[in-house]
Amino acid sequence: MKTKGIKSALKSERRMLFGCSWKVFLSVLLLVPSGSIAQTWTWPMAGHKAGENIICAPNSHIEKEYNCCDLFIGGNEGDIVVSPVDGVIKTVSILYWQRFGLQEAINHDNSQTWKENIARIHLQANYDAHFLSGNITIVIADGRNISIAGLNGDYKFKVGQTVKAGDTLGTLAYSYKGIPKPSLLIAVSLPSHVADDPLSPFGVESKFHLDIEEREDPMPADKMREDLTVLEKAVLELYPSLNERMSDKAFHDSMEVLRQSVTQPTHMALVDPLLRFTHLLHDSHVALLPDRLKKKIFDAYGPIFFYTWCDDTMRVLMAGKGFEKYRGRIVKSIDGMEARDYARQTHQYQNLYDLNVQSMLEEDNVMLSFRYPLLNKDATATSKSHVVFDDGEEVDIPFRRIPVEFHSEGTPSYRIRDWYYINVMNDEMDSSYVTRQLDDSTAYLSIRTFTILDEDLEHLKQWIGACKVPNMIIDLRNNSGGDSDKMNKILACFAQQPLNRQRGSHLYVKKKCGFETLEYSENHTNNDTLFTEYIQVDGKQGYYCFDQDKTCSCIMPDSSHQYTGRVYVLTNGKSLSCATVFPAVLVRNRRGVSVGRETGSAYHFINAFELAQIILPNTRRTVSIPMVKVVFDTTVCERTPWGRGLLPDYELPLTYNEVIMGADGETDVMLEYALQLIADGKYLSDEDPFAEIDAPRKASHWWIWLLGAVGVIAIIAVGTLRARVLHRRNFGAVSARNR
Repeated sequence: MKTKGIKSALKSERRMLFGCSWKVFLSVLLLVPSGSIAQTWTWPMAGHKAGENIICAPNSHIEKEYNCCDLFIGGNEGDIVVSPVDGVIKTVSILYWQRFGLQEAINHDNSQTWKENIARIHLQANYDAHFLSGNITIVIADGRNISIAGLNGDYKFKVGQTVKAGDTLGTLAYSYKGIPKPSLLIAVSLPSHVADDPLSPFGVESKFHLDIEEREDPMPADKMREDLTVLEKAVLELYPSLNERMSDKAFHDSMEVLRQSVTQPTHMALVDPLLRFTHLLHDSHVALLPDRLKKKIFDAYGPIFFYTWCDDTMRVLMAGKGFEKYRGRIVKSIDGMEARDYARQTHQYQNLYDLNVQSMLEEDNVMLSFRYPLLNKDATATSKSHVVFDDGEEVDIPFRRIPVEFHSEGTPSYRIRDWYYINVMNDEMDSSYVTRQLDDSTAYLSIRTFTILDEDLEHLKQWIGACKVPNMIIDLRNNSGGDSDKMNKILACFAQQPLNRQRGSHLYVKKKCGFETLEYSENHTNNDTLFTEYIQVDGKQGYYCFDQDKTCSCIMPDSSHQYTGRVYVLTNGKSLSCATVFPAVLVRNRRGVSVGRETGSAYHFINAFELAQIILPNTRRTVSIPMVKVVFDTTVCERTPWGRGLLPDYELPLTYNEVIMGADGETDVMLEYALQLIADGKYLSDEDPFAEIDAPRKASHWWIWLLGAVGVIAIIAVGTLRARVLHRRNFGAVSARNR
């Protein structure tokens, strides 16, 4: 981000231009009534009730970022925002929030409106204009300051100006880059500049607190086991698809094994048991959120070889001082353990993949040494490792304190880093997508996330509709998902007819309310009724919803923005959630092909939408548990085997050549593979793999044959019975004559 064009930009965590003139103080004093009583504030979104459409409250998470003190309220762009209080304007500025802890308050020109100020600043510096917004701080009678960001529109304000509760401050815009939809940011501070509760003054229940949370570190074994028990109860009550993986009893038994394995205190820098818990479910939406509390320094040690596992082979990628000659060597065994088994040790800590997906495990092990602290928990400064190379040479290598100083000069380590973050790190870092023309016949669309701003989505749809080349490559590698509604709108641009071949689509939850374990949740309460639109289905447990938009069971064409050419979608193990569903819709409806490797989320269903963020009572770590099972398609066949991600139509097995970006260090091997497929004219298979299962079933006439057989038997039975009756009558008549 370029900021040199504005010399007055103030870079700080919370500096909001606190200096104010004596006139402001005098105005505030004049506002103080005799014997004043605290009043309930006016909800800042005009026309809405207090507490409506809260995106993020204090002491909860925005995605994986922890929000300690602020309130974010959603709405539609252009909605009227009003002052919650009577007060005097203390500061006026333009605010740019890039992430928590990194925001800039930029001087405001009083002669210009919010809209004019934002346009001027955008021209002077390379800010993302979407997230430049008006910010106003009002000081109220009791000395508190209320800062409001996310403002736009044709409104002017200046320091010292008096405002009343209900006065219009502007229209709703985008307050924070981490929230890709219109939002208002409310922050409150005491006269001492200490943060205060922004929610309870509106008469809304709040979990705000500034207490310094303390925990034991390392965590005693019994308390870690207590946290694991809380997680077990939460999963059994909240998690909707446990039985797709194992029975409740099998899960309990596995958790008991995990609890019993915790015999020593756990360092908070490692939380090994919690990582093994997330692996036990290995769900692409179950996540251990980043730690928000300080951790004690933990001395961890690892070998001075940086290993990488790829091509069914372990290599020394980098080495410490004095051992540089071993870089690039192939390893046969480590401490008597075959290289393959050494690599597989890391699987117990791997998560963010569904069911029986294999690609994520392979790709994650490319950076094998990222797991050193977990694989060598008991190592010390004197530890050594015995390594045997493929040519028989053996060497004992020492351990060093992590992070180990590796010598990378002349190694392909930077290439592997570039590969590891491909389609995520690019020159257009602020963009959710990138478009390019690769050649006369092929366009390229990189979608980094499906969390796309409305305006950007419109531009993307226009680009897709205007694209006339016969081939398009859509890159979804390392895309972790996003907004399913935005994904559906992009899919509609490729739909030439309804994309509706998927079967049995639905949403499922265990209960609608009364979740006891939500007492541990930071974003819900156990009094919440979360799934009002869900219904019961006769003969089935739980509750169901059949919303086509959420299940993607039918995507209707967007006639205004149509691409009619061939579609090739690049996927890998980190193509998750929407980045799995998007190519799955195209493949299932024969509207495109997938290229690369299996997606990290499962094809048939994912667990998503409503996430319960469970705070563990002892470790204070937060685990995000999805509560909704989203069934995309129930079709199980050779093309879509149960328990796997979306398998590629054209597989590119992971190779060392790919991860080092080719011989020149700059080649995107998977992209080149897709271009070669296009050059060779390879696209949809001649036979539809879903044709047989989708074919209308022929009417069966077995019941007619059954009725016919029953009729014949009945006729025979009646005839036999009649014959017996006649025989008895005749026999009786003869007997009578004889008498």
